[in-house]
Amino acid sequence: MDQLKISTNELEDCEVEMTVELESGRLTAAKNAAARKLARRINIPGFRKGKAPYSVILQHVGDETVTENAIEELGQQVYKEALEQSEIDPFAPGNLVDVKLEEDPVLTFKVPLPPKVDLGEYSSVRVPYEAIEISDEAVSESMEHLRAEHALLEPIDRPAQFGDVITIDARGILDDDNEEENILVDETDFDILLDSESEWPMAGFVQEVEGMIIEDSRDFEIKFSTKYDNEQLAGKNVLWNVTCKSAKSRTLPELNDNFAALVSEEYKTLLDLRIAVRKQLEHSATLQQDREHRNAVIEEVLKKCTISYPSIMIQERIQELVKDQDRRLKSQGLTLEDYLKIEDQTEEEYIAALEPEAAKQLQSSLMLSELVKVEKIEVDDDEINEAIEKTSLQFGESAEKIREMLRKDSGRRSLELDLISDKALNKLQAIAKGETIELAESDTVTQKHSHPATVETDQQDE
Repeated sequence: MDQLKISTNELEDCEVEMTVELESGRLTAAKNAAARKLARRINIPGFRKGKAPYSVILQHVGDETVTENAIEELGQQVYKEALEQSEIDPFAPGNLVDVKLEEDPVLTFKVPLPPKVDLGEYSSVRVPYEAIEISDEAVSESMEHLRAEHALLEPIDRPAQFGDVITIDARGILDDDNEEENILVDETDFDILLDSESEWPMAGFVQEVEGMIIEDSRDFEIKFSTKYDNEQLAGKNVLWNVTCKSAKSRTLPELNDNFAALVSEEYKTLLDLRIAVRKQLEHSATLQQDREHRNAVIEEVLKKCTISYPSIMIQERIQELVKDQDRRLKSQGLTLEDYLKIEDQTEEEYIAALEPEAAKQLQSSLMLSELVKVEKIEVDDDEINEAIEKTSLQFGESAEKIREMLRKDSGRRSLELDLISDKALNKLQAIAKGETIELAESDTVTQKHSHPATVETDQQDE
């Protein structure tokens, strides 16, 4: 194989521009090969398929078509050869971005390179961790929620009043200039507590349905405040149709030992229940505190880091976010198109809005991967097996099925990566708290990337 004339220019963000100059004869040979392929697919009067001479094929389909097909095939071949000769290790498929059809053709490729991460002085990061304190007021508020959950509901034949629960069918349509109906709410057999401070589904709604009786139907109109959080709804009217299906009075149980036993047989006294409620609040608050502290630590560590990556990585992360959103919407019976219509966004605007979050996720992921290498973080088989058991037991009757799934190579590897990520985050949090934790000395854990020697064509020949 003849040596190619290659020049490279390293670009920002882990990409390199690779320019390859070819001998003119190579393009000529590629055009002849492309013409023969075209001749086998098309009918040329007077010739059997694949038997027409080059000049006739050229006249029939045009030089531009033949050249385009030749460049597409030749570009793949030249790209692979150029990578081998230049010893460039691509992170993902490259792009043919420019073609100059001069005496000696010149092909220019843009090649994505592996990301680069410099953690900087990450060990100097400090983020205080505030102690969790649960107030008596918070415990009392949770006790009131429990009372509400165990309230006695009894049918009534009088007009519903504040404090009652009614079951309704409700349909709310936004009164705007759109030709299609913009339905905000369409609920059937929905229970609603008539609480004068409630703002579901919008402020003023419960005041409109107060006083309804069974089989009563009301039409009314409510306007969103001009200061409403959603600018698309602020100041707009909603046309409501509501039908009352049933109405019940609501009596809250007294806070005593009997109430504690009503909540669960494990509580013998009201004090037992309050202690359990406080512990649950402390647990929830600790989880929330850990999440917030972890996020704050990640932000501070990222400030110390220098991270660069090829543009294809951010594009792939954006597509992952789009797919995640699409799955969530489908579970709600909606499509992405429906969502964009509700948000009054174009697809381009939606994609652009995702980029900051995609960049943050990508940078965090790259930072953690580098930390795993630097700190030599790994997990052993015992830790993975323990995680398999803990995870599977959460699924009750399906535990064995989940256990078998996690024991397979793909499930086990996924769980291993999650555990490694958790260890890395725990390490960062400990550093940020000024603590020290011992991690076993081990080999560096790395994520392997494939480096396909393929090229995608973006640029037509000039």
